[in-house]
Amino acid sequence: MDAALDLLEERGVLAGLNLREVAERVGVTAANIYHLFGSRQGLLRAALARETEGLSSAFPDGEQLPYVERRVRMFDAIGARPRLALTALLALDRDPDFRPFPFLDATLARYREEVASGDLPASVDYEAAHVMSLAASIAVAIYGDAAARQLAISPEELRVRIRAVFARMYTSLVEGEATEDVPERDDS
Repeated sequence: MDAALDLLEERGVLAGLNLREVAERVGVTAANIYHLFGSRQGLLRAALARETEGLSSAFPDGEQLPYVERRVRMFDAIGARPRLALTALLALDRDPDFRPFPFLDATLARYREEVASGDLPASVDYEAAHVMSLAASIAVAIYGDAAARQLAISPEELRVRIRAVFARMYTSLVEGEATEDVPERDDS
């Protein structure tokens, strides 16, 4: 899995993922990789699932944090793991087995609890907000360096600025400052 991600980082995603090269790098046959993972997609899915699992340890106190702070911490955690940008490949490839939200059941349960306790307004479409949070985090991981070059600023400066906008957007969401009507969510 490391070799697959290393090759994609070294050569770029347009060069593709060659299982023979991955096998040579780790000293096994391509047949071994096919046996273990079934395909290039399977290998990439497994490697990225492992990378994603690291997010749960990114902030062990995360369960105690308020909604906005958790979302900002997750934004930071994804930014600290640039390999997670490669999850976009599975989405773009329309991999039917790709699950972009590995902790979804627990996360949605937490949101429902927060709504029930009044810690999160019932008007917040937390499912849509969750998708937007991931999309923004991955987009920054994908486009951040190129955007910083075009804006003639450092990637670090751009990330700090985007983080501030991200936090402000989610703060506005939970404080009800958004004026746009959103459709009702069906929680049945």
